[in-house]
Amino acid sequence: MISSRILQAFFLLLITANMRSVNGKVGGKPNHNKVDSVESRDIWEESEESPPPRKPHFAKDTPKSVLAAVGTPAHIPCKARNLGAKSVSWIRHKDLHVLTVGSFSFTNDERFSAHRDPSSGDWVLVLRHPQPSDSGYYECSISTKPVTAISVKLEVVTPSAELLGDTNVYLDKGSTLNLTCVVHFSPTPPEFILWYHREKLVNYGRKGGREIQVDTEHKGEVTRSSLLVHNATLLDSGKYSCKPASARKVSVMVHVLKSETPEAMKTTTNGAASSHSTLIFSVLTAAAFCFLATSENDLNLSKVVQWCLLSQFLSPFTYR
Repeated sequence: MISSRILQAFFLLLITANMRSVNGKVGGKPNHNKVDSVESRDIWEESEESPPPRKPHFAKDTPKSVLAAVGTPAHIPCKARNLGAKSVSWIRHKDLHVLTVGSFSFTNDERFSAHRDPSSGDWVLVLRHPQPSDSGYYECSISTKPVTAISVKLEVVTPSAELLGDTNVYLDKGSTLNLTCVVHFSPTPPEFILWYHREKLVNYGRKGGREIQVDTEHKGEVTRSSLLVHNATLLDSGKYSCKPASARKVSVMVHVLKSETPEAMKTTTNGAASSHSTLIFSVLTAAAFCFLATSENDLNLSKVVQWCLLSQFLSPFTYR
């Protein structure tokens, strides 16, 4: 009886010890503290690897030089990034004059202005109607301490125009007149290229059986404009001029000729030969008459003169 009670007490103590061991492994503080320490270390390491916010700077692809043409607005970009509350200003190097701060102008030269391009975020200095004297360095600066700045060289060139071919153009009636005007040193396409005929603006389009058209293309710093006059007539003769927006006018003389058949050209050529032959025959005939007249002894001087004059008069008719 006593031994059975001892066995029950023993089993009861064994079960209680096992339950405490399980509870300690599942809900004990050591395991919970270990998980917390690992998660906190991961968060700390992640924050250490993320880079700090960048300061205001210029993009690596910021241009160092800009080419502009006389008469065409010059656009000088400043690729400032991460500005935050900082401002951008433009300064002209040659006189250290502050031109703009932000979008505000600080110069009496109304040709200068600045704005922020909404698509790219660049601060662009605009110079309208630039001249070669405006060439030089312009500095874009950010209002940091110390100031962050970059310089851009502006080169203003004068475009020139030329008409390809000779100064005189000849073509037959009914053919196509093709004139090509080339504009050199033009970084951007000219705002316009006008064609004139006899100092009057050429009207493009189709009228009757005639058609006048203009084709323009721009590659690099060269712009080409071609004037085509289909089925040209005699009225299309005269002076033609090409006037780009930023270059001097250039002109050429056009001569539209009546088309001649080969027979007509042959007749014209033979006619010249006939005149030459007639003159030679007249001289020979006159000489022959004079010789015959002087060979007769019974003819006096007055008859000799009459024979010579008569031979000169009759020789052309005798030839024909």
